[in-house]
Amino acid sequence: MRKILVVGAGQSGLQLALGLQSHGYEVTLMSNRTADEIRYGRVMSTQCMFHTALQHERDLGLNFWESQAPRMTGIGLSVSGPGAERLVDWVGRLDGYAQSVDQRVKMAGWLDTFAQRGGQLVVHGAAVSDLDYFARVYDLVLVAAGKGELVSLFARDAARSPFTRPQRSLAAAYVHGLEPRPEHPDHEVARC
Repeated sequence: MRKILVVGAGQSGLQLALGLQSHGYEVTLMSNRTADEIRYGRVMSTQCMFHTALQHERDLGLNFWESQAPRMTGIGLSVSGPGAERLVDWVGRLDGYAQSVDQRVKMAGWLDTFAQRGGQLVVHGAAVSDLDYFARVYDLVLVAAGKGELVSLFARDAARSPFTRPQRSLAAAYVHGLEPRPEHPDHEVARC
């Protein structure tokens, strides 16, 4: 059996580790935080998973919160003018519904599942100096981390984006009990 190390326990790293594990590989997952540190930590990012990404989770049997999370069937945008009128107001339907689960809940839950299924979790911030050891111990090392020292080995590909820094500022609010807007009663949408 091949021994595989996945460095990074975010959306990509965890799906990769759990997918390889389900195919019988001996997988070690390296995270810089424990499940409880993630679960009770700060909000990691805002995210909304659309149909294709949700289907990947379903295919791996990782859609633990699908029946509980609200389903967004569309996206809308409104822009108000100087008075009460709306200068822009549109709603579009999605091909398949989208959902959002707090990543602290999702990542911690997937880490717990990985360990329950027999995976080895190593809580350690991977460094460049670890690579020689990783190469001796594992048949394959996959880096799925988004930040940290090891990620600095992978230079930004300027051909893929003209931007050198993130082009957004994010804010998140987790709410319960919202109703559809009166002007769009048949849409369960994420609106801005």
